[in-house]
Parts: sequence; C-alpha cells; structure tokens
Amino acid sequence: MGKLRQLITQAICSSAGVENFTVERTQDSSKGDLATNVAMVGYKSAGFSSPREMAERVVESLRDNSELETVISKIEIAGPGFINFYLKQEYVKKVLSDESAGCELMKGKRVLVEYSSPNIAKRFSVGHLRSTIIGNSLERIFKATGARVTNDNHLGDWGTQFGMIIAVVEEKDLDVEKMSVADLENEYVEFNKRMTETPGLREKAKEAFWRLEKGDASARKIWEQSVAVSMSEFDKIYKRLGVEFEHSLGESAYETDMPAIIKEAKKNKVAVEGENGAWVVKFEKDGKEYMPPAMLVKSDGTTTYFTRDLATIRRRLDEDELRADLYIYEVGGEQRLHLRQVFETVEKLGWAKKERFVHVAHGLLTLPEGKMSTRKGNTIKLEDLLWKSKDEARRVAGVEIADEEIEKLSLASVKYNELKRSPGLDYVFVWDEALSMEGNSAPYINYAYVRAKKIVAEKNIDGKKLRDFEGEEIGLSKMLIEFVEGDVVERAAKTYAPQVICNYLFELSKKFNAFYDHNRVLGDDREKERLFLVAKLAEVIKQGALLLGIDLVEKM
Repeated sequence: MGKLRQLITQAICSSAGVENFTVERTQDSSKGDLATNVAMVGYKSAGFSSPREMAERVVESLRDNSELETVISKIEIAGPGFINFYLKQEYVKKVLSDESAGCELMKGKRVLVEYSSPNIAKRFSVGHLRSTIIGNSLERIFKATGARVTNDNHLGDWGTQFGMIIAVVEEKDLDVEKMSVADLENEYVEFNKRMTETPGLREKAKEAFWRLEKGDASARKIWEQSVAVSMSEFDKIYKRLGVEFEHSLGESAYETDMPAIIKEAKKNKVAVEGENGAWVVKFEKDGKEYMPPAMLVKSDGTTTYFTRDLATIRRRLDEDELRADLYIYEVGGEQRLHLRQVFETVEKLGWAKKERFVHVAHGLLTLPEGKMSTRKGNTIKLEDLLWKSKDEARRVAGVEIADEEIEKLSLASVKYNELKRSPGLDYVFVWDEALSMEGNSAPYINYAYVRAKKIVAEKNIDGKKLRDFEGEEIGLSKMLIEFVEGDVVERAAKTYAPQVICNYLFELSKKFNAFYDHNRVLGDDREKERLFLVAKLAEVIKQGALLLGIDLVEKM
C-alpha cells in the first residue's frame, strides 16, 4: 500500500532511528493489514536487549503519531517482536473512492524500454513474442509508476546475416521488392545450409557485408529493400498486438557513430589490440579475467553487435528524447554475457554507471514439438499462433460473440499465458493451459470481470455514506486497496515482473468468486456496500489487465 507504507515507514524512522527494515502487507488479515520487522532487524544497533523490548518502545511512540491516528485503528506486537497495523474502515472507504490514488514510485523520472527487436529479413517468430509482450507490459507498468516512459524497437537490420542475404540475392538475381519476408528467410536458411557444404560461400557473405558497411550501392539497395519488405509485415503484427513504438532505431542508425566510439575506446585504452589487427575490450580485476573479452572491431575492420550497442547507448545518453534515468533491455537470456559486457564497458568509458541499465532476460518459448531455430528452418511463426488462438478462443467462449471480441480473448490468452510466469523461465506453450476457465488464465480473470460487470449493470453506484464493511467484504476491500494505492504496481516495477500483476488479478478473481458464492449482492440489506465493492473490483481488473496489454471482452 504505497502511500500508507511510506507514512508508516517515515513514522518508524522518526521514532526508532532505524532505516533498513520492511513494511509489508500481511498474508493473514486477522493479524493486521500491514506488518514491520523493524524491531527484529534493528534492536541490536538501537541498543535494545531484545526485539520485543524495541517493539514496545516503537509502538509506544507510534501511538502518539497524529498522522497515523487518522488511518490506523490498532497497533499491536506479535510473536518475538513483529509490529502489526490495522487500518481504519473510514480510511479504506476513502481510498477506494479516491480517483487520484496510485503509485508514484518513479514520479519525475525518465525510463526507456527496449523490446521486441526482430531481425530484418526474418519472419516474426514466436521467439519474439516474449520480448514484445513482456517489454510492452513493462512500459505500461512504469508509466503507472508516474515515470515519463519511452520505448525503442532496436531492429536487427545490420550484421553478418545481411551479408548472406545480399550474397544470395546477387547470386540468384532476385527481385527483393517482389519477395515476402518468408521468401527472404527461406533464402537465408537455404544459404546457411549450403555454407556447411561450400566453405567459399561464407567468404562471399563476409565480403558482401564488408561492401555494405563501406557503402556499396548494390549492397545498400538490397538492404534497403529488405528493410522495407520486413517492416511492412512487422507493422501489421504490432497493430494486431496493440503495440506502438515511439522509436524504431535499428542497428544501422548508429553506423556513423561507431568510428568515434572506436576512437574513444582506443584513446582511453579501454580497447586493446588483439590478434590479426582486431580490437577488443578486456574485463580484468587484479590481473585476473572475470569475464571473456568483447570484440569491438574484427580483424577485417568490420564492426560487431558489441560496437553497435555501445553506439546505441552513446546516442541514448546524448539525445534528449532518448535520455533516461533507467534503461530497461527486454532481451533474450542468451544475451546475458553480451549485455553485461556492454554495460561494464559503458562504465569503463565513464559514460554512466552500469546500474542505470537493467537486462530483463526472457527464456525460451517452445511448443510441445521442441526448440525453434531459424537457421534450421523450424521456427514457429507468430502469425500462425495468433490465427490458431482465435479458433481456440471461440471454442472456449461458450457463447456466440463477435469476431472482434474473439480476437480480444485470443490475444488476452496468449499474452496472459506469457506474463503470468517469471520472464527468465523457459516454458512450453500449451493451449489447454492458456485457455483454461478454471486456472490462472486470461479467460478465468475475464469471466470474473464479466460476472462483476453484469451484477452492477445499470445500477446507481454510490460510494458516499457507506457503512463499515463486514465479514468477507473486509477482505475484499483490503485486497482492492492494495491495487488502488499502487502497492501492486510498485512491486511489479521494482522486480521488473509483470507476473506480479497477473498473480494479483488471479487471487482477486478467486476472492471475488468466493465472495459472490457466499454473499448475495442484489436485494440484500448490504446491497449498497457490496455493489460499491463489486464495481470497484471490475474497475481494478480492467486497469490491471491494461497494464498487461490486455483488452478484456465484455461478454462471455
């Protein structure tokens, strides 16, 4: 409970003189609404003989705090020295009625989220689904913290793979403008297979990329056409996913920036000469290597991903529209070492502290058939998955609803199934799990929303002069306040974990279903209070879903 936790934390700091402690929501509402471990972790440094002794002193001082008195009904000591706080009903009702409540964790800060980043001339595979969905949710979550957020789709539009594309297009005299991304990818896959049998083709690809970097007109034309064909198809997928980018700066955008980066790294001795004229950055401490070296310039003079990522950061730090207090990279887990090398080098060059950059790594998404590989030509295509999702969603919906609503439910199922787990985990996508009406899934949460909306439909919801909540109303109200005050969003942002939102929505939906099964709403003596809670619940579920990039359906 963001603002409330802050108030309690400040009051404890003032009375106890201790800073390193937590104030957390209790799991058991019978033991209070919030609890702190301040006495458990601080009694020795504060000069007390036991946690209990310190807890008694802290509670005594807090009971005289006039600010806390307006929101806390009771403070008590539990166990060896935990301190529990009970909220006043008037405070709960006031917060639930407050339209301005929310998280302010990053208010006044700037955040840039890099995500999606597909490769040009390759179809948008399910492998990119994770980055796109997780990254978009992180962008939404950080906006909800009060931050000024922008994004960047760092397109893979440069590098050795383009040497292969250029080589095969020139070899076969292909017309790229008449090709699809699938055609380009098939040529890439086929060229890769031939390279294993004909080593000379590898040299052709390297030579083609060298020409591209040097500005050869023919190579440039093939590259430009490949980018145009790819972006036309990618934009259709982004539109369907409801994802928009303020910036789509590919690796090629930093081509002219790289010479200065290389020069600076050499001048400051951050880069050293390696074998055959290559230049590398080494990572050593006390004469011992703690990380493998990174290639800054290859022996043939061409650049690498490492060079281009350094140039990307330099631009982001220099340009106002890209400058941020925090840079979040939603990139696959296989890039952990690479990005660690990049961030460490940024600090070596004196540009920024490495802590300013965070890598949110996602694992592998597979179908039961197994791991995907573009080079082997066995990738599972995103558009195929999304089309199938509509058929599966229609089967689950159970009622005749419009195509537009089926599209929403299908996308919600795919997105939620992705976001409900830690980004770093590998997982197998299973339709029965994604579309389950009983488990932790989008349909289950959407059904709770539809059920709540049906109850309050066309009813006059009045949040004024509510009586105190009773029975199961109390637990529901206190779970709602956790979201309304911004605590759920704060936890998700601090841990870079959209699954925090998912878990909350799942538990809230379960609590609501149990509440409704046990308590009549319409026609009950407590109809006013219960209608208010149900209306607020529907609002919270919808807001939480939007943080996941999910647009709920109104009928199921």
